[in-house]
Amino acid sequence: MLNFLQRHFLTGLLSMTPLVITSWILWRLYTIISHNMRPVLAKLPFLNNAYPEFFLTIIGVLIFVLLITLVGLFTRNLIGVAFFRILERFFKQIPVVKSLFSLVQQIANVLLQDQRTAFQKVVVLAYPRPGLYSLGFVTRDEQEDELVTIFLPTSPNPTSGYMLMMPRDEIRVVDIPIEDAVKLIVSGGSVMTGEQVALIRKEQSKLETGEEVNHD
Repeated sequence: MLNFLQRHFLTGLLSMTPLVITSWILWRLYTIISHNMRPVLAKLPFLNNAYPEFFLTIIGVLIFVLLITLVGLFTRNLIGVAFFRILERFFKQIPVVKSLFSLVQQIANVLLQDQRTAFQKVVVLAYPRPGLYSLGFVTRDEQEDELVTIFLPTSPNPTSGYMLMMPRDEIRVVDIPIEDAVKLIVSGGSVMTGEQVALIRKEQSKLETGEEVNHD
């Protein structure tokens, strides 16, 4: 009975944690925008008495989203790139701040980068030794190159890991969506379905038998 409660409690906790953290972040963001932008909007004559406070907060959120979008457009031109590089150099010269800035930058790059370009395919490979298998992500695969670049994430933190350059015949592509593979790694495999097990086992068997690889 105790094992049953513990197992299902951990499963429920694992399911609820992302929802709770995401909701908390969104609520905190909403609160910050409400407290900082609503008073400014309320001072405008055409908004002061015409609309309720909640509507002013919604306008503040829309303005915030617009500002972030404009910053994104700015960073895509030469002036924006140069400006943010100067800021990066400034932060990276401060002894304590540079470590925190680099850590946050790395996490943001992994979490916010478009997965269609960052991670191309999910693969299974023999790691850390023959007989043990891990899931990784293809980050570079040039047909004329004999080696494929693989990012091997750690569990439960997929933002850290190893870069491996492996021969094509030592990896097998698994037909699992990248988002699902990330969930498997974060959960340590506890949310793996029977279908996913079958797909991974199928490609694992190909590795063991040396079946010809096809990455197309």
